[in-house]
Amino acid sequence: MHPEMETIRCYLVRGGTSKAVFLMAHDLPGDPRSRDAVIRAIFGSPDVRQIDGLGGADVLTSKLAIIAPPSRADADVDYTFAQVSFDTDVVDFNSNCGNISSAVGPFAIDTGLVRPADPLTTVRIHQTNTGKLLVAEVPVKRGKAAVEGELHIDGVPGTGAKITLDFSGMAGSLTGRLLPTGSVTDQIVLADGREYTVSVVDVAIPVVFLAAAELGIEGTETPREIEGNPDLMDTLEEIRGTVAQRIGLVSSWKEAV
Repeated sequence: MHPEMETIRCYLVRGGTSKAVFLMAHDLPGDPRSRDAVIRAIFGSPDVRQIDGLGGADVLTSKLAIIAPPSRADADVDYTFAQVSFDTDVVDFNSNCGNISSAVGPFAIDTGLVRPADPLTTVRIHQTNTGKLLVAEVPVKRGKAAVEGELHIDGVPGTGAKITLDFSGMAGSLTGRLLPTGSVTDQIVLADGREYTVSVVDVAIPVVFLAAAELGIEGTETPREIEGNPDLMDTLEEIRGTVAQRIGLVSSWKEAV
């Protein structure tokens, strides 16, 4: 090993339509500033290409999972998520990722943190960012998490083994309520007077739902088509920020943009 280099054990694991670097908590510094510096070095951040690290220069591939033995009696494993920015020095621990959550169970089984049981192993995951418990059902073959299967999800080539996640214990993760506004639907008004009907649901992370037709689109547009429409992106950001302000996550909608 090069005398200036330090070895840290890591794993690259795909979950759903995302990919993350998995690290064991005891391999990272305990001090948050030192920990984040190590994480940025591993990912090659900040750099829009992350050329000097393991990040994939995309929000879907610049994700981190920190795994540890359970810190609560009703869990099998602790899981901490971070979104690692590639254009700033931010390592964001303020939310969770459902895609990467689906990779935690197989990882815990394959690394010996959870004892496997064929053909299906239940893994109780303490999601430390939210303090909530989610439950994964992982297919197992010959003592390892199954990889091959018939399940296909949009955004991922080919097929794979089906992993079921029970998020019922994650309701109200950030706001304390499944429906943060107290209503199934709400009317929000933007700065220019445009009005939209939305549903706000907090399961693992608050999400705003609205009909594509209200935005003047079909709902079948690709991410590239949506991101290539600056007017639409500005509208979506203002909707997101306005809802964040309404449910008390920010004091001004512009803080969320």
